[in-house]
Amino acid sequence: MPGWILRISQGLTALLPHPEPDEDCFTQHWLTEEQQVAFQELPNHDRGHLVRVARTLKARAPGHHDLIVAGLLHDLGKTNGRQTVRLCDRTAKVILERLSPSLLRWLARPDPSRWRAGIVLAVHHPAIGAMRAGQLGCSDRVVWLIKHHEDSMIDDPELRLLADVDEATP
Repeated sequence: MPGWILRISQGLTALLPHPEPDEDCFTQHWLTEEQQVAFQELPNHDRGHLVRVARTLKARAPGHHDLIVAGLLHDLGKTNGRQTVRLCDRTAKVILERLSPSLLRWLARPDPSRWRAGIVLAVHHPAIGAMRAGQLGCSDRVVWLIKHHEDSMIDDPELRLLADVDEATP
């Protein structure tokens, strides 16, 4: 499926989120109570995406506990308790990555004003999420996978699988 069609599908899924079947049961099996609380802070569409990613990873790499946990938490950095990545932030990130990466870097610089907070989270969510995952007691491997899940330059089979499934999952 072409990338732009997938992005439209992801956007529509964000506009019309629906809970994943047995989401709570699935997350309780893989996450600690503290990690589940952090997972529940995410918007419905992000939680649905994360569960779909983790279920796909479980099917493709059964027994890879850290990979599945990373699948459930890799977008943890898209909220900080006060702000959340909104659909307009996601859209701006995708468009600016393609048309003006320098403008995206400028908008995503630290110490954001309120209107830039979602873009900052969208761009830096891997590092923010990794730091939070470490604070929540995730293994070093889970933290590393979360931190690098958008880094296409690293040659690691589990990371590549996480990135590929993430990219292909609405």
